[in-house]
Amino acid sequence: MSYEENPMPGGDDSESIYRAPSSDTSFAPQGDLESIFIGPKNANYYLNKFHNFKSQGGSISWNWPAFFIASIWLLYRKMWLNAFLYWFVLPVVLMVITGILAASGAGAASGLFYYGSYWFVTFIIVPMFANRLYYQHTQKKINKVVSATSSPEQQSIEVARRGGTSAIALVIVPFILVFVLGIVAAISIPAYNDYTVRAQVSEGLALSGGAKAAVTEYYLDTGELPENNQVAGLERASQISGMYVSSIFVSGGDIIVTYGGQSNAIINDKTLVLTPELESDHVTWICYSDSIPGKHLPAACR
Repeated sequence: MSYEENPMPGGDDSESIYRAPSSDTSFAPQGDLESIFIGPKNANYYLNKFHNFKSQGGSISWNWPAFFIASIWLLYRKMWLNAFLYWFVLPVVLMVITGILAASGAGAASGLFYYGSYWFVTFIIVPMFANRLYYQHTQKKINKVVSATSSPEQQSIEVARRGGTSAIALVIVPFILVFVLGIVAAISIPAYNDYTVRAQVSEGLALSGGAKAAVTEYYLDTGELPENNQVAGLERASQISGMYVSSIFVSGGDIIVTYGGQSNAIINDKTLVLTPELESDHVTWICYSDSIPGKHLPAACR
């Protein structure tokens, strides 16, 4: 391998500057530890980002691989701790907060919080700060190597060993994806099922509107509550039905909604009761159920 001599103007041979050996690799010269740490994959891209952070400050840029496959990108760039935080700590923290919200009675808000926060972090926060995160990771590793070694050759070798890229993502990502999808399914499927059941229960409330109006009118006219559908001027109980409701009947002023038809097995043959609270000039209604779990009832009935 040949060297090209480039003497300084007016200088002798002892003052000549020699260029590094020519090479077909994309690595920067040995002293450029950042380039060595990054490796040949997209080195120019990251070096340009690093230069901007040093010269202009700031932390925000955009990284498309981190947008599409943040988890794989973190593993590919050997940011093991950050990958762990992304894969495990973030979902666990969000699930804990979601559980607290659900326990406080904000069921719908808790689900919105979990998915909204997770998608916001995944597709906004991570790609916006990914380059800065990688820059800090690179500086930390290089500084650690420099402080532990004195020889430039040793530094280059150790930096190259600690940096570069890893193919481990191609091996473990499929297993992690299965695990994560399992967690997501374990959370989302029951939540969707509960939402579906609540929607079916809500049909009973909607269909009971006519019965409530009839009972209220009868009470305001007579001062008494109707004993049954016929007295209230309603159709037979089985004729007041829907896709998920099999009947609505009046019993001593109470309106009893019975579920059937295409309803979920959880509420099939179960009942929802609307009890009137009487005032001199109006009637208000209390909704409850002794047979349907509270999480499947509309908010007005819990």
